Amino acid sequence: MSLERRYRRLLVWYPWSHRRVYEEEMLAVLLAGARPGQRRPTLGDTANIVVSGLRYRAGAATTALATPAWQDAAAVFGLLAALVLLSQRVARLLDPFGVDNAHLWIRAGGWAAVVLAILAGRRLPAAVLAWATVGYEAVLVASTYDTDPVGAVNLFWPVALGAVAAAALTLPAPRRHALTVLRLPRLAAFAGALTVVQGIQVYNHWQQKKTWDNVESVQVYVAWGMEHSSDEVLTTLLIVMALSILTAGLAALTLPATVRWRLVVLAAPVVTLVATVKLTLSGWAYSNSWIGHPIYLVPIQWTLLVVVPLATLALGIALAQWRDQSVRLIALGRAADREG
Repeated sequence: MSLERRYRRLLVWYPWSHRRVYEEEMLAVLLAGARPGQRRPTLGDTANIVVSGLRYRAGAATTALATPAWQDAAAVFGLLAALVLLSQRVARLLDPFGVDNAHLWIRAGGWAAVVLAILAGRRLPAAVLAWATVGYEAVLVASTYDTDPVGAVNLFWPVALGAVAAAALTLPAPRRHALTVLRLPRLAAFAGALTVVQGIQVYNHWQQKKTWDNVESVQVYVAWGMEHSSDEVLTTLLIVMALSILTAGLAALTLPATVRWRLVVLAAPVVTLVATVKLTLSGWAYSNSWIGHPIYLVPIQWTLLVVVPLATLALGIALAQWRDQSVRLIALGRAADREG
C-alpha cells in the first residue's frame, strides 16, 4: 500500500464535510513533508491526524445538535424523561415497600418543578432544575455505594436518564417547544399511560404486602413479576399494563421520523446502560447477595458502565447525521432525475 493511500485512510478521521473541501490540500502537505522512501505515516502524524479529526468531528456534532430536528427531539425527550422520573418518584412515595423520607420528597419535587417549568415555557429554569436534581440524586446514589453497591448500581439508570434529559433541556429551543412538537393529545396519552403503569405497580406491591401480612395460607398466581390471588385479575392487570405501554410507545412513535429517530438516539445510552448491568454484572450482583461483605466494581467494570453508553450516544448521533445526509442526497438525485 502506498503512502498516499495510508494517509487517505487516516484522513477518514475527519468528517466528510471537512474532507470534501480540504482533503487534497491536507494530503499534499503531508506528502510534501514525508521523507524520501517513507512508506508509512509517522507516529506523530498519525496522532495529530486522529486528534484533529476527532476535534473536527466533535465540532460537527455540536453544530448538528443545533439544527431544528435535534431541537425538536431534545425538547420532547426532556419533557418525556422528566415525566418518567417524576412518575417513578411518586410511585415510590405511594409504594408500601418504598422509603418515605425527605430525600425522596425532594427528588419528586425537583422533577415536578422541571415538568412545570417546561410546560410554562421556562426552558432555562427547567434545565437548571434538572441538573440540580440529577446532581442531588447522583450524590445520594454515590453515598449508598459503600454499604450497598448492587443497589447503587441498579439506580444508575435513573441518574443517566436524568442527565440525558438535563442535557437535552440545555439545548436552545423556542418557548414551549416541547408542547408544540408533541401536541397535547400525545402528551395526555403518554402521561395517562405512564400513570396507569405506575399505578398497577403500586397496586401490585400493596397486594403483595397484604398477602405477606396474612397469617393464613392463600393461593397466589404469579406472572411477569406481579402476583394476585385471582388469576383473572392478574391477567387483566397484565393486559392493561401492556396496552398502556403500547399507548405510551405510540405517542412517541407517531411523531415525525426526524424526531422519532433522534428520540431513539437519546434513549439509547440509558437502554445500553441497563443492558450492560443486566448482562455483565449479574454474577457480581449474585455474589454480593451471598457473601457477607460488599464486593465493589473493578476498573474494567466501571469502564464498561461509562464508555459503552457514551459510545452508543456518539454512534447514534453519527448514524442520525449519516441518515440525514443520505436522505438529502436521495432527494437531490430525484430532483436531478425530474429535471433530466
